[in-house]
Amino acid sequence: MLFNSVSFAVFMTAVFLIYWNVPAKFRYLVVLVANSYFYLGFGLNNFVLLCIVCAVTYAGALLMERCEGGRRKLCFGLPFAVALGLLLVFKYFNFAGQVFAGALGIFGIGFTPAVLKIAAPVGISFYTFKVISYMVEVYRGKLPAQRNFAKYATYVGFFPQIASGPIERPAPFFEMLDRQGKEDGGFFGFNGFSYGKASNALKLMGVGFFKKMIVADLLSGYVTKVFSNVAAYDGFALMAAAFLFSIQIYCDFAGYSDIANGAARLLGYDGARNFEYPYFSASVKEFWGRWHISLSTWFRDYIYIPLGGSRVGSLRYAINIMITFMVSGLWHGASLTFIVWGALHGAVQVLENFAHNAWARLHGRDPKDKSYKKKGAARIVSIVLVFLFATVAWVFFEADSLGDAMYVLTNMWHGIASPVGYIKGGLQSIGINSGMMLHLIIVIGMLFAYDLTAYIASQKGSSIFAWFNRLPKVVRWIVYILVVDLMVIWFMQYGADSSSFVYFEF
Repeated sequence: MLFNSVSFAVFMTAVFLIYWNVPAKFRYLVVLVANSYFYLGFGLNNFVLLCIVCAVTYAGALLMERCEGGRRKLCFGLPFAVALGLLLVFKYFNFAGQVFAGALGIFGIGFTPAVLKIAAPVGISFYTFKVISYMVEVYRGKLPAQRNFAKYATYVGFFPQIASGPIERPAPFFEMLDRQGKEDGGFFGFNGFSYGKASNALKLMGVGFFKKMIVADLLSGYVTKVFSNVAAYDGFALMAAAFLFSIQIYCDFAGYSDIANGAARLLGYDGARNFEYPYFSASVKEFWGRWHISLSTWFRDYIYIPLGGSRVGSLRYAINIMITFMVSGLWHGASLTFIVWGALHGAVQVLENFAHNAWARLHGRDPKDKSYKKKGAARIVSIVLVFLFATVAWVFFEADSLGDAMYVLTNMWHGIASPVGYIKGGLQSIGINSGMMLHLIIVIGMLFAYDLTAYIASQKGSSIFAWFNRLPKVVRWIVYILVVDLMVIWFMQYGADSSSFVYFEF
């Protein structure tokens, strides 16, 4: 069941009405049933696998609290191995076989690897990381094992997050469950319900649908057209596809996260924030503090810091960063293109850190002093440079092979000596006429205006919805009507073809 479908609208409405009209202490059971129904839509086999992972890690955590020493490690290690092993088999078995065969080929040894012809279950990367964080936190003694299996299963299979995140941490989620269970709940009373929070949740979902269905789906046709056959294009067509993909993947994934968090908030849950205007970042490090936040913090806490983090020498720090980002790249997909994508981000972040330390020492500052921030023109230039770097790196993310990625990056400059012909010819070759160009400018401009306003509000300790809600009611309703009218006109002209979300692949 896709978020951008009529079936989800019906499903979410039914869950919402039932959820708020049962006693508070039973509401998590409504979510559990909703989780099961939602995930069963992706296939019974996927659902059974999810149940196995839930049961094994639930039992392992309980046993950990009753055991000590080697037995405790065993109770942690076996469920951990099951959860991670299933992820590795489904996502990386074929890739590992190809790498092994390639390595043997260097020595002239022929080898035909076995091929697993079963698609990876939807969301396996996301719920595996959720159960791993739960197991680790229980093992470290930072979180008590969850006694109620239904509550644990509600956390692991939480339907707004199961397919593409955010990767919710267990402690905040269980605290929300316990807090909601103590609310005064009676039938048909909407006890504990907040109209203001629900209104903001619907606004957030609306923003998500705009990002996905109006922007991302519009751009995906042009991006797919070029990247599926890069050799057929040249010059500005390649550059335009790279630029449009940067916008598409942001709108696709941030749109999903907005819808997911909006749906969660309709049920009283505050989902983990996943995006905070990443293309307004003035450094790659800042970019990763704003892009896919739940994943980047997961890698920070469970890979980067255990490796030693930044509390080591310069060389070891660089190695830790590179390992973390290359693993992040591999998490996104079993391909060398994803590993290179991760390595590029890691390498630039290392260079940024070394450059910052050198600059700080040159100016007599403590390199650990975080009070210095670029301002004015310097920050604007840095934001542009970070966006350009991210766009170059995204080419490796989207390309089918390293060869295709290098073709795009080396051939996008052909003809640039004649700028007018370069741009016009490139747009024509991918089917963007003057009318469509105007539409692209409008929707991307609307996206930029929204993100910029929201970014400014966040810098002032507020939110764009708080600003909007302070406007006179008549102004707000005018905005609502205009937005709905624009969406209706858009769909009447261009259709409303639904497509799956990019991160469903991961």
